Amino acid sequence: MSRRGRLIHFLCASNSALAGDLTDDAPLISAGQLDSLAIFNLAVWIEKEVGQEIDLTTFDLGKEWDTVSGILNFIATHREMGNATS
Repeated sequence: MSRRGRLIHFLCASNSALAGDLTDDAPLISAGQLDSLAIFNLAVWIEKEVGQEIDLTTFDLGKEWDTVSGILNFIATHREMGNATS
């Protein structure tokens, strides 16, 4: 399964209301689709995808993680940064 597919599956498991209508640009955090526990679990999921811990105080997760496309861009950027420091 692709990273996008895994992310969609994860998000739909966090909120079953998302299952039918989740697009890459649908607002998640700003629309209240993810509660605080879901955001915490998303952070753990993203850390696994990136392969390193993420300091949540260094960016605005409400902006960067508000959409599927934003989350995927965040992961791609941080994976590249992690590979550059390896």
